[in-house]
Amino acid sequence: MQRPGRRWFFGFIGVALTYIILTGIGVHVTPGGTFNERLENAQWVASSRSWIDRQLCRWFELCGTYHMLNRSGWTWSGSQDDVPDDLPKFAPFWDSGEEDPDTWSHAEKASREIPDYVFKHAPYVHLFSGEQFWPSDLAEHLTHMSPRLNYTLIPKMANDRNLTNLNDLDDIEAGRHGRYVYLQSDDNVEEHPDWLTSQHNIPSMPESWKHGDEDASWPDDDHEMMAESDVKKTGFWDSVGLPSDLTPSDDGRCGGNSGSTCKGSRFGQCCSISGWCGKSDLYCDTFCDPLHGECADLLNPPPPNPRPDLRKRSIIDEQTLQTIEPANTAFGRSKAPAILLVSDKGNGTVDAFWFFFYSFNLGQKVLNIRFGNHVGDWEHTAIRFVHGKPTSVFFSEHDFGAAYSWAAVEKYLPNPDGSGTMLGSLSNATVARAANRPVAYSALGSHAMYATPGLHPYVLPWGLLHDQTDRGPIWDPTLNLKSFVYNASTHTSKASTLNPYAPTSWLDYAGHWGDKYYPLGDPRQYRFAGQYHYVNGPTGPAFKRLGRKEICQNRGVCHVRHWLGKGRRKLKVPESLPADGGGDEEGGLPGGNSTDDAF
Repeated sequence: MQRPGRRWFFGFIGVALTYIILTGIGVHVTPGGTFNERLENAQWVASSRSWIDRQLCRWFELCGTYHMLNRSGWTWSGSQDDVPDDLPKFAPFWDSGEEDPDTWSHAEKASREIPDYVFKHAPYVHLFSGEQFWPSDLAEHLTHMSPRLNYTLIPKMANDRNLTNLNDLDDIEAGRHGRYVYLQSDDNVEEHPDWLTSQHNIPSMPESWKHGDEDASWPDDDHEMMAESDVKKTGFWDSVGLPSDLTPSDDGRCGGNSGSTCKGSRFGQCCSISGWCGKSDLYCDTFCDPLHGECADLLNPPPPNPRPDLRKRSIIDEQTLQTIEPANTAFGRSKAPAILLVSDKGNGTVDAFWFFFYSFNLGQKVLNIRFGNHVGDWEHTAIRFVHGKPTSVFFSEHDFGAAYSWAAVEKYLPNPDGSGTMLGSLSNATVARAANRPVAYSALGSHAMYATPGLHPYVLPWGLLHDQTDRGPIWDPTLNLKSFVYNASTHTSKASTLNPYAPTSWLDYAGHWGDKYYPLGDPRQYRFAGQYHYVNGPTGPAFKRLGRKEICQNRGVCHVRHWLGKGRRKLKVPESLPADGGGDEEGGLPGGNSTDDAF
């Protein structure tokens, strides 16, 4: 039997290590506070009704410990009593612009046109299969928010906010041009109202995948258990880069976005580049995908098999890829519009910023304690073009994002058979020469953008803090978008000719798209080692350095990678792949970066 002294010793060591790790996060993301930040922190601590809690917070940085343990206090009856019964219809918000396109000159119209190559090379986005907070319509989001000056309601716009007048909030003198202005949820977000989870905006699935179930949905598994089981099953490094946990195909599809391999499939062990399992030479020879099945050794071919393949399908060769018109593959449409901002930087350089909005960001867990929740979430992928040819792609990963050469990133080509299976450029050089739309992966909860599926560690060692991506539902932003042109010299935006009546004032809004970090007196809030359960809502696209000189968002040297993956599992790009011709959130926030999106 272990002596009590030893148990106390190991208990103390465990608590000490936990505190050191959490403090390490604070050192990594939290700069020294200014006088105003220290003053606000004192007011924040004083908001707690508990004397013990205030002392623990001041002396040991253990703030709201009881709140963390008593999760039943995060929701309460009557929390929706103050929510208006008749919310404004948000659809007209997108046609409320004040300009008359009939008055535009020919030159003005030309300046508002989006080049065709921007759509030809638009990204596909894989949302996480176990996601809980899906893409949101920022107009709908706005109808559930009330403007606040810090924590105080702004009465004159409480019931009159839309995408046309939102930037009027910047004129409030005490708000310091949006610095202290927040859009606060009218609902208790811990109760996960429908507009917050946005399940109605899950992208549409291919018709061939529905099997008659129009309401078919993606798995609703416990994503925490899924993440843990993936690490235990495959090992950490095995889950970085390409997925190593593919399942044997049960319907004959393989590769691309199917998440299936032909290994162990009853349809055959070979995966053709057209995305089907089989056994004949059509599947196993030249046009075989080695990443999602077995491929024949062409130098030592096996004896011919006289048995016909009952699932024989025509294999796509290079000539076919260049000439065939794909079948109707208009799946992946979300009811939530993506936001496209195109900026001509001069000298033939054009940047296309694809922004994706979510009403809620679910923070990460460290040692089973969650930090970094916030209302409102902006993520983006940027593609740089030089003389109409794509040269590089930026993904808003954690830790300042990552940039890749165009040749390095994975690209998709819809299968012309209309099955909904995507043909991946990493599988075969034939597809690589025809696939022209890059693939982005949206992380579970945080929605950070990555170039590969798998686990993506940051900040802490041993993968304690990581994002997770997979080949969940595909979002095709070109099927529902609002597009604008951005002048980096004047910092102004204009509606494109595709949606001439779209308002642009909301793009100038300098405040936050979510709640200010909750006071310590709020039962949903806690803070350990400088890190909060709920942090400030983010600022919008204007704070993502749209005028950046390099494709990277951060200032300084821009490192453009020519391979996918990290660490030991770098995925090098085949030399046969052609190159196809080829920001900062400014204005520091009260409370310091520790209240911003830390994770």
